[in-house]
Amino acid sequence: MALEGCSVAIEEFRDWKRWLHDIAMVDNDSLGPYRDRIMQSMGVVTLALLMPFTINNFLQGRYQVAVGLILLQAAIAANGYAAWRGRRSPVPPLLLLLTVVAALTSVFIRQGVIGVLWSYPLMVFTYFILRRLTAIAFSAALLIYFPWLTWRYIDSDLASRHLVSLLLVVTLINIVLSVISSLHQTLAKQALTDPLTGCFNRRCMDHELSTLVTKASRYSVTASVLMIDIDHFKEINDSYGHGQGYLVLQGVVEIASARIRVGDHMYRFGGEEFLMLLEQTGMRDAKMVAEDIRARIETAELLPGRTVTVSIGLAQHQAGQSVDAWIKRADRALYRAKQAGRNRVVSADLAGAASDIADVSGPPDNRPTSNV
Repeated sequence: MALEGCSVAIEEFRDWKRWLHDIAMVDNDSLGPYRDRIMQSMGVVTLALLMPFTINNFLQGRYQVAVGLILLQAAIAANGYAAWRGRRSPVPPLLLLLTVVAALTSVFIRQGVIGVLWSYPLMVFTYFILRRLTAIAFSAALLIYFPWLTWRYIDSDLASRHLVSLLLVVTLINIVLSVISSLHQTLAKQALTDPLTGCFNRRCMDHELSTLVTKASRYSVTASVLMIDIDHFKEINDSYGHGQGYLVLQGVVEIASARIRVGDHMYRFGGEEFLMLLEQTGMRDAKMVAEDIRARIETAELLPGRTVTVSIGLAQHQAGQSVDAWIKRADRALYRAKQAGRNRVVSADLAGAASDIADVSGPPDNRPTSNV
């Protein structure tokens, strides 16, 4: 029982550690893509809700508070209009929040507890218009400033309660944002990865190869792709069942992924075909990687009583070449590897596409086992 309780405590500690890590991530801004929409909504809501208070303060002779509310509404409305027009906000979010704090300070001094009530929506508002890490720093400052105002101008006993309640609000906000961020990352991963093998999918491949080719049109880029196909995969499914076939796919990906460096990626091209992108890699090094992957898969025990092999076609990107042309060259090289007897590496000729469709007729035994 003691060991079980200790394990639960350790797991809970890890959960909190992951949560704190999510908060500390600079790019952890799950609300970022929706900030313009938030500013548009805030512009409308602010005008609708604060205008009656502005009029009331004028009628009550609290002109300083009324002017502060007018400036706040004008700033939020201006930012909301800019967001609606797709323009940059004329009032920086941090300056906008400082304006709100100045207005609330006046409310604390003149109206007492009413200022305490308005401090809570401001805390929430902070996380909607600032990046996560900036919002945490700003709210930490407010956790000191607002209770001090309460202690200084309202009541010292209320100040401690104000501090605890504000801290609870900040904690709840960060828990909710952490959950949203985790869900966002999970959905993004599902959209870009193949659920069976864990490698990236075709959508991700198209995007990253297009980005690389666009970069190559402006700068000198050296990159190669390996088109990997599992030999006789249909026979494997027919003989061993689809469940075992799935394990073979996962095993091939695991072995091939062991050769991936930082910047390299592996994609499921379709069925039993995979494409590996090797950045900063020319034909010679790509051949070494491809041959090593082929040899590792051949010697691995992926199926009981049967050797699993792969055929690999590789192509280095040529200047001015489109993504489709690049992939077709690798695919033609793969086709040649299949025609030559499988379980081998064949590279596309850098001289041009003509050699990629070279004659592959004749007995396979008369062909070399690899271009390496």
